[in-house]
Amino acid sequence: MASTSDKLQFGTDIKALIEKSKRCKSGSKGKQRAINTIKQRMNEVAKEILKNKDLIVVEKLSNLNNKSKLKGRLSKNIRSSIGSWNYAYWLMRLEQLCEDNRISFRTVSPYNTSITCPVCNLADSRNRVGEVFKCQACGYTDNADINAALNIVQRFLTGKYGSCYKPKETQLST
Repeated sequence: MASTSDKLQFGTDIKALIEKSKRCKSGSKGKQRAINTIKQRMNEVAKEILKNKDLIVVEKLSNLNNKSKLKGRLSKNIRSSIGSWNYAYWLMRLEQLCEDNRISFRTVSPYNTSITCPVCNLADSRNRVGEVFKCQACGYTDNADINAALNIVQRFLTGKYGSCYKPKETQLST
C-alpha cells in the first residue's frame, strides 16, 4: 500500500483483502464488510506511517481509472482492484491524520518517479520490470516502489517543482 524513503513497506497484506472483496457479490453485505475491512486496514497503515514523521510527500495521482479500458491498457481485474483499493480514500485519510498530528502533507508530480534512478538520474522505461528496479546505466537495484519513494522525496526536497520546504532540523526559528 505504501513505501517510504527509509526503505520500509506498509500494508503489503492488503492484496488478500482486495481479493476477498472481489469474490463477493456486488451490493451484498459480505462485499460491504470486505470494503470496511480494507478501509480499517488503510487507517491502521496510515497511523503506522505517521509515527515520528514531520513530512509526508505523495505522488499527485489522478484519473487512475480514466481511459484504462481503452486499447487494453489495464485488464478488468486490475481496474477492479484499483476501484476496491480506493486510492482517493487512502489519500484523504492520510491527509486528515497529517493535519490532526501537525505533520506537513505535500504532493509532487508522479512524472517518471518509478523509472528514474536516484543515483545517476537516468529515466528509462527499461529500468523497471514489474516490482524490480535495475538501472541500465549504473546497475543500482532496489524495489521499484521504494525507488519511487526515494525519487518523490528527492524531487520535493530539491525543489525541482518549486518546493521551499526545509526539514525541522534545518529550519531557522526567530
